[in-house]
Amino acid sequence: MLCQHCQQREAIVHLSITENEKNREIYLCEPCAKKNQEIGFVFHPAIVPEFLKALFGFNPSLIEQPSEMTCPKCGITFSGITQVGKLGCSTCYETFETQLEPLLRRVHGGGQNMGKVPARRGIAIKSRMELRKLKEKLQLLIQQEVFEEAAVVRDKIRELEQSKGEKNHDA
Repeated sequence: MLCQHCQQREAIVHLSITENEKNREIYLCEPCAKKNQEIGFVFHPAIVPEFLKALFGFNPSLIEQPSEMTCPKCGITFSGITQVGKLGCSTCYETFETQLEPLLRRVHGGGQNMGKVPARRGIAIKSRMELRKLKEKLQLLIQQEVFEEAAVVRDKIRELEQSKGEKNHDA
């Protein structure tokens, strides 16, 4: 499709503008899009990875990048992934695991899924999660030598384990 403004070059920018509940479509080439006053900004594909780096605070130059390492399935390198902003295939996750893990933790806020608990088995799962959290808290309190609080947490753990044992005997 040709540019609707100059009618000379191929249109690479597609705008969908809604004014007074009416839609209109505009197709422009890059030079006309840069001149057009209706466009506040234009995302060029080359700046998307830079935008993501700025958004997530990710600087690929700080990560050790083995220059010869490539994905055996699709052939992309880690520097290629950082330039494009996406992985080439599912094998890339395994190939570049050591480089991707810190990035994914930073983007997703940790490695633990905090999704919903199924309704049918929710009580048992929540009980196990609470027990695990209490045991972690107990270890932390012991390391910090806060033994009074540690004794309270220990007692809560015993209560949960005893009630869990009683439920297993009833079943």
